[in-house]
Amino acid sequence: MNTKKIKPNIGISSCLLGHKVRYDGGHKNNKFIADTLENFFTFDSFCPEVGSGMGIPRPPIQLKNINDKISLVDKNFPDIELQDKISNYYLSISNNIEHNLNGYILKSKSPSCGMERVPLYNENPNCTPNYSGVGIFAKDLIKNNPDIPIEEEGRLNDAKIRENFLERVYAHFRFQCIKENMKIAQLLEFHASYKFSIMARGSQYTSILGKIAASATTANIHDIKELYLIEFMKVMKIKATRNKHINSMQHIMGYFKNELDSDSKHELLNVFDSYKNNEVPLSTPMALLNLFQRKYKNPYIAKQYYLNPYPQALALRANI
Repeated sequence: MNTKKIKPNIGISSCLLGHKVRYDGGHKNNKFIADTLENFFTFDSFCPEVGSGMGIPRPPIQLKNINDKISLVDKNFPDIELQDKISNYYLSISNNIEHNLNGYILKSKSPSCGMERVPLYNENPNCTPNYSGVGIFAKDLIKNNPDIPIEEEGRLNDAKIRENFLERVYAHFRFQCIKENMKIAQLLEFHASYKFSIMARGSQYTSILGKIAASATTANIHDIKELYLIEFMKVMKIKATRNKHINSMQHIMGYFKNELDSDSKHELLNVFDSYKNNEVPLSTPMALLNLFQRKYKNPYIAKQYYLNPYPQALALRANI
């Protein structure tokens, strides 16, 4: 599959794309998603409430904790429980999610879609909610898809979370492109191509994931590739620190040791120090490493996604 001609697929709460599906007939159109991300991804939109048969407009719903049992109920008629409708809707689209999506963006604080800090009420109609709830649809989504990157739109305002999420989406996409008929060599090549991305999460993970990939045989490749993907995505969710990024970049620098003159080495090390001291963003040393790679064309580094994990036009490393 030619991944350059195909966009990753992201599931998304319909209201975030401007669809008027909220209980009051409104929407929550997100400018960053609509104006920026839509240029790089194909969106598959879902509204669990509408999809499960609730109308537009409709009575608002909320999560309630009664006798340690969390239920999704009609706000005005709390005896009407709705979680089964949402869960059945999830089951009806679960195959599409599992096989076709590379990520998911949920609407925050929604009793159906919120992945954290959703208002949770008790039997007292005048109570102040606590914010420990998880939306019914989000809970099913997270539980059943441990490999798929999932975030809320509000958290994507954080530059580090945004960069980490979209890097994971592209990593998942690349794996899925070769997963169906994956051979042992392809699994090993995929692992090798993410060596420095994995190292930026912790040098121990290159060995841990490498052992999983190396255990693949013709007989067990199906199970091993599934295990590798889940463990790989767990590692990729770890946010790389500046020190660990520098460790990965110093390893890459070593591949140019015979080509770089002393001035170039000194310049690169100075940029690493500036990045370490929060004086420049990650995009600065990455740009210099990419410059050296374009100039010297190291074949091993050319296969690494670390330097270019997603389209540069996203400019995700300019603010971290």
